[in-house]
Amino acid sequence: MVAVADRPIEPQADDRWLLSFIARHKWAAIGSLVAGGIGGVTSAIEPYLVGRIIDGISNHMSIEALGQYALLLIGFSIITVAAFLGQRFWSGTVAYNVNYDIRQTLFDNLLTLEQRFYQTYPTGDLISRMYSDLDMIWRLLIIGFTRFGSAIVTLIVTFVLLAVINVPLTIFVFIVLSISTYVQMRVGSALTPVFEQVQEQAGTLSALVQDSVSGIQTIKTFAREQGVAQKYQLENNEYRRRWLYFKRRNEPVGMLPNMISEMTGAIVVIAGGILALQGQVTLGNFVQFLVYLALISVVLLQLGTIYQRYIQTEGALGRLTPLLRTAEIRSSEHAKALVQPRGDIAFDKIGMQVEGKWLLRDISLKIPAGKVVAFVGPTGCGKTLLVSLLARVTDPSEGRVLIDGQDVRDYQLDTLRHAIAYVPQSTFLFSQPVHANVRMGHEAVAEEQLDEAISISRFKNDLPQLPHGLDTMVGEKGVMLSGGQKQRVAIARALVRDPAILVLDDALSSVDTHTAADILSDLRQVLQTRTSLIIAHRIATVKDADHVVVMDKGHIVEQGTHDSLIAANGMYARMVEREMKSEDDQTVIDVHLNGTSS
Repeated sequence: MVAVADRPIEPQADDRWLLSFIARHKWAAIGSLVAGGIGGVTSAIEPYLVGRIIDGISNHMSIEALGQYALLLIGFSIITVAAFLGQRFWSGTVAYNVNYDIRQTLFDNLLTLEQRFYQTYPTGDLISRMYSDLDMIWRLLIIGFTRFGSAIVTLIVTFVLLAVINVPLTIFVFIVLSISTYVQMRVGSALTPVFEQVQEQAGTLSALVQDSVSGIQTIKTFAREQGVAQKYQLENNEYRRRWLYFKRRNEPVGMLPNMISEMTGAIVVIAGGILALQGQVTLGNFVQFLVYLALISVVLLQLGTIYQRYIQTEGALGRLTPLLRTAEIRSSEHAKALVQPRGDIAFDKIGMQVEGKWLLRDISLKIPAGKVVAFVGPTGCGKTLLVSLLARVTDPSEGRVLIDGQDVRDYQLDTLRHAIAYVPQSTFLFSQPVHANVRMGHEAVAEEQLDEAISISRFKNDLPQLPHGLDTMVGEKGVMLSGGQKQRVAIARALVRDPAILVLDDALSSVDTHTAADILSDLRQVLQTRTSLIIAHRIATVKDADHVVVMDKGHIVEQGTHDSLIAANGMYARMVEREMKSEDDQTVIDVHLNGTSS
């Protein structure tokens, strides 16, 4: 296994990481900010013109001058609308594209992660992170690029124009609002971990829904509907409690600048009114100040909303970080492609240790290309774990696995796995038509090749029972098919890939004896052209193999042909004896039942 010291620094989903995605669409981001800036300037100038018009009217300005000011107002209004329209267009471009890029990056990385990661994070929780937490990022980007540029520029221009009117009042407003903004940021930063707890509970709730829907048949069979509903109610109540706890603290933080602005406005009205009565400012200046205070209030409310979204996004980014972890099983820097594999396999002094316990120890075995090797032994003896080392589902703690004389860790992972087809005992089918599950994304598979694979797997016999034949939707996890049918679809899926190495991991356990015999008969022609590893509990499945390997407690205890192992009268012979006795007992039971029924 790759040493921890050799692992690169794990990527973090933080502000810098988010900015790297925004940088991919920098021109749209710049366009949004520039358009917002233009709109901010023009919208800030409009109240200034209104004040000039009021002063002009007070001083009996001419109709021509009034008309010029009116045209200026209309012109600035048109520019403002056009600028904000451009801002919305470019902000949407940034938000949706960044959201797309992040989602694709996370999903691509999820496909590389090992099974241990998926044992740690429930499926529903991962779905929540991929959608709910990503939605928080989108919400920040869409409001940020829609309002941030215009809000900042509006504030700057507004304060400049206010300073032109009256410097002391402007300084007073600036100091008060700066203090309120600082308090908002300090208090808001403390709410980030609180929102993470909200999202974690959302993941728990999503995982519970996913498990309940997937296991609905089991729930109904054991009459556990009420118990599951009560558990969901408890988790739902906890989700509501966390949301309310967050919102009751977050909303006052977001409204703080706006509340301070309203209170400041009352003071400015009194002070400005006194200055106007004393003739130190004009009536138009007084109106400008009031309009600008209203504008500042709106802008600060927008900035407060953006900051609230930022707090939520910080929590969401923290939950996305685990999805970015670097896979433990990956291609090395100098890995080479496995081209035209022959299928020679060698296990060289293999040992596998998990949590301090040796599951495999000192296993050495050579399998020539084109041979059929069977693995038998009691449940939990390490058969599946051993063959999983071929495709690097996991790496051994010690020793090497070689294909065509080369350590599998020296091959590019994708070409290595393309050379191996694995049919597990527990078959997973996608909620797609039968033919799509067989092809598994290989649309180039010819119809003749598809038909041959379905025929060999004996699934062709079941097609008349399906409403739409190969176009029948199998449902989630293949719920529309029986266990035996799913295993035969999986066998057909493996055969259409035409692999150099075929692994059948108890792949006929759910198939009846006669059908299994028919499948094995047809498979023998296929197995002659490739290296095949068969894990099975039925001796009838493995007795014709070129070589039989008997495992127990993580060791190879016997190996040889079926006949030589029978003659050795060891563990394999005892397994054969038990199976024959079990078959004889079943025959007696069948005869007794048939006789009784007659």
